Amino acid sequence: MSLNHWTVGIVTAAGLVACTPAEPPATETPTETLSEAGAPTDAAYDTYLAFANDAFTVPGANEADLSALVASLPDYASVTWDTKSFDEASGATVFEGLSIGFGGEQKFGMNFETAKLWGYDDSLLVSRLGGDRLSESGPLFTRMEATNASYFGFVAALNDFFGETFEQLDVEFPEGFEFGFDRFESNTERFVVSGVSLRPWELPLLSPDVLANLDDEMPPEVTEFVHAGQQLIAVTRSLAIEKSVSLNTNVVFEMRQPGADVDAQFSIEFAAAENLQGFDIEKNTVRGYSGAQTQAYNDDMAPGEVITFSGFPAGFTLAQQESYEAAEVRNMRLDKAMGFLARSELPMMEERDLLSLGTWEFSDYVSQLNDKTILTADRGFFNGENFEWVIPSDLSFGLTGATLNTAELSEFFFVFFEAFMQGVDADDLPEDERAQMEMVREGVEKAMELLPQHGLSEIPFDVSFSATWSADSGPTDVAFRWDAEGFGQTELDVAITLPIYEALKTAFEAEDREDAFETAFQEAFSFRGARWLEQDKGVYDKLFGFAHELGKEYPEEGWGAMLGSMEPAQMRTYLGTMTRMVKPNAAAEFPPAADWIESFATYLETGGSIEFASNPPLPITEELIDSYETEPEPEEIVEIFGLTVTHTK
Repeated sequence: MSLNHWTVGIVTAAGLVACTPAEPPATETPTETLSEAGAPTDAAYDTYLAFANDAFTVPGANEADLSALVASLPDYASVTWDTKSFDEASGATVFEGLSIGFGGEQKFGMNFETAKLWGYDDSLLVSRLGGDRLSESGPLFTRMEATNASYFGFVAALNDFFGETFEQLDVEFPEGFEFGFDRFESNTERFVVSGVSLRPWELPLLSPDVLANLDDEMPPEVTEFVHAGQQLIAVTRSLAIEKSVSLNTNVVFEMRQPGADVDAQFSIEFAAAENLQGFDIEKNTVRGYSGAQTQAYNDDMAPGEVITFSGFPAGFTLAQQESYEAAEVRNMRLDKAMGFLARSELPMMEERDLLSLGTWEFSDYVSQLNDKTILTADRGFFNGENFEWVIPSDLSFGLTGATLNTAELSEFFFVFFEAFMQGVDADDLPEDERAQMEMVREGVEKAMELLPQHGLSEIPFDVSFSATWSADSGPTDVAFRWDAEGFGQTELDVAITLPIYEALKTAFEAEDREDAFETAFQEAFSFRGARWLEQDKGVYDKLFGFAHELGKEYPEEGWGAMLGSMEPAQMRTYLGTMTRMVKPNAAAEFPPAADWIESFATYLETGGSIEFASNPPLPITEELIDSYETEPEPEEIVEIFGLTVTHTK
């Protein structure tokens, strides 16, 4: 035989698989669960609104005095207000025009039209600003209610930052390169937060020598950038929030980037969060999100000419919109990992419980391109709770009740295609090329007209992916599911064994890390099985009917004449016949393949379902392969890998 039997067996098996406080006080934490659609229940929403609308009072409270804080602030920070009063009935200190700013001459920060403050205690904060009590935790204030929270000065601050960064980079930018902000506005109608505390402060800045060891030509600006990032991480980690609710947030920004002007708008009707500890979030809830972004590709090139930076034709406008009714994130834990970055350390593999991306769910999702609805979904989900160090051990995501609008997507691409066509001077093209381009254009239009006639204008589907790895024993399983009613179903399963965590840790700590990892995988890897299933629920008839009608539009073309002369049932028979033509050669190399090819050809002709599976009685390991003194015969390969092909009508 011309092929090694082991190779055939392995290839065949593979082919079968083709803001934030220390511990917050216990309060009225709601006990709601997610609905089947992934949104918080109405009871949870009502609980948050009740918290935001509570007529909060603190009997016998004292007026908040911010003078010590103002005196302790560094030159680059400020806290100011227009007027201040004390409401004895509620115990709140009321600020009008409260402003928190940062920066030098060019300030940026946040304004509050009104802000009510209860239980203010700045003793720990003032000490910390003086460099003391850095390892302590303590309260900052009990509750704050604010109206019309907005940002100021960010356009100038961002433009200064990017301008300085680009100047310092040793890069020659193309002529006409632009990057900058023209507008940035954000406003939150109401904002309520409770239980704000300070956590320990950690910030040993990364030594410039460390970066120099990585690259001795590293510019000093990189160190400054890294330090700024570490400081931002440290500030976030030093805060904790028991609960927050914001209502009616709107963000608008405009910016210039290479080859395009970008306008964006985002709005959130309701957002709430519970138990934020630095970068750890117990729960974050959003309702009524919508976002829109428009990119106008307005380079000085001729219309239709591709812009190097973007890949889009000049003169083309791309408008993207998306929205969802509700979303929720639970149990995200990133604070421990971010702490290592703040301390200029790398987490070693002893830190198995390092992070969690939590669980994410959203409902009633809609995605649009240029006002054409491309994708909708009743529910989406993501599970990334389980990690070993930075290695996911249980990961899954998917959509349910989704619909891909192929007709609308085709219309979008047709507009995109015409934008390119506008830049082509037809008079400069040979006659045959002009005719070819016009035929393509007409063909796309005709195909778009035929989509709804053959049930191809929309594809409803559910899709999911999951992968699990047992860190202490090695079994690893991957599964993919796609189910489109009226079209088809696909299932893919792969079962292997990978090195256990301790073996990876040993390899990671080895002097020759690359060689150690290679050895660990060779010793641990095994193939335990695989399965691929396809079920025909009408997709072939739809596609062949579409192809038949499209072919009839082009009888003068060879492909059109062939497709136009064959009904869908004849196309199925034709595909089955063509598949059988490979049987003689395949059987000569690997005799069992003849029956498998016949099963697949019959599936193409008659529909039903086809399953390719590998269920080896023993895991396929390097040791098992080496145990055979002679090359196994094809029948032995089938038995060793447990290969089967099953057609079910």
